[in-house]
Formats: sequence, C-alpha cells, structure tokens
Amino acid sequence: MKSSHFSEKAPEDEKERHPGGNPLLVILVLVICTTAFLAFTASVAKADSKTAAQTAEQATPKPWKPPVAVPTVPKPPVDKETAKQIAEKWGIELLSLRLTAAGYMIDFRFKVLDIEKAKIFFDSRIKPHLKVEKSNAKLPIPMAAKVGAFRPTNRGMNIKSNKTYYMVFGNPDAHVKSGEKVTMVIGDFKAENLTVN
Repeated sequence: MKSSHFSEKAPEDEKERHPGGNPLLVILVLVICTTAFLAFTASVAKADSKTAAQTAEQATPKPWKPPVAVPTVPKPPVDKETAKQIAEKWGIELLSLRLTAAGYMIDFRFKVLDIEKAKIFFDSRIKPHLKVEKSNAKLPIPMAAKVGAFRPTNRGMNIKSNKTYYMVFGNPDAHVKSGEKVTMVIGDFKAENLTVN
C-alpha cells in the first residue's frame, strides 16, 4: 500500500521541483541568452573590424617624402684679403673650387663683378689649367666631342655682371683630394695656394 501511494504522488512532486514548464520563465531565459550572444557577437565584430583597419593601414604604403636637404655654403678657395685683390684686379669673385663627379673633376665657380676685367676668363683661345702643388701635375679643362670645353666663352658677347659662371677641370685618378692646394692659371691670371674642397 505504501508503495502505490508513493507512486501516485510522484508526478506532482516532479512538477513542483522542475518549474520548466512555465512559459514566461522560458521566454525570459531565451531573451537573456539572445542578448548576451548578440553583445558577444558585436564585440567580436568590432575587434575584427579594428584589426582589419590596422592591417589595411599597415599594408597601405605612405607616400615617400624626400629628406630635407641642408643647404651647404661652399667655402671660398682663398682668404678674404686675396679674394679682395683678385676682385679689384681681375673683376671676379672666387666662389668655390670643389671636387665633383665622384672626385674625378674639379668644379670652379666665380662671379663676374667687372665685365671688362673678367674677359680673360671667357677667351676661348686661352687654355686654363690647375697646377697641383704637391706634384706639379697640370690638370686642364677636358674637351667633349659634342659639347666642347667645360667652360664659358664670350662668343655671343653675353657676359653679365653679378652672374655666376663655372669651369670644370679634369682630375684623373682623383689625384687631388679635398683640402689640397692648387694654383690656377688662366692666361695672365695666376692664383696660387687655392684650397680644393
């Protein structure tokens, strides 16, 4: 008798212990789970989009910008007193005497101050050269087949005052190094102890 009484009461006890049959409770649990899932999905998507943006930013090359060039002021090849004497007698200002073309040429720059006095520097009949003080070697201005000598001439009678001109002397085997002394000879013009930079 006792066992049959127990078996009749069991289904009611089960309902009391497992309230899963309550539809409101099921809906509430579903809403909470769905909200949590959506929040998790949104955070994962946000993290993925941030990572993708960072990857795209790293993959996109930034436009190249050249380094800022620091202007260099060339050193005059002579002291101020000698430069003043040359300017008064020959009508030019010696601006620079520098190695160029990987050291295989020497670039001479000068500014015309007095056109009449400076005409000797433009006379194509005169062949300028540098005399190297350490070896007495002569370095002439090279001649190119199509271009001619690497120097200005006055064929068009177009010398201008306050304009900078150039001459390029050959330096075979990079014979003259920076800091060494040379003598420049252009016709009657002779400037000794010039420093090559």
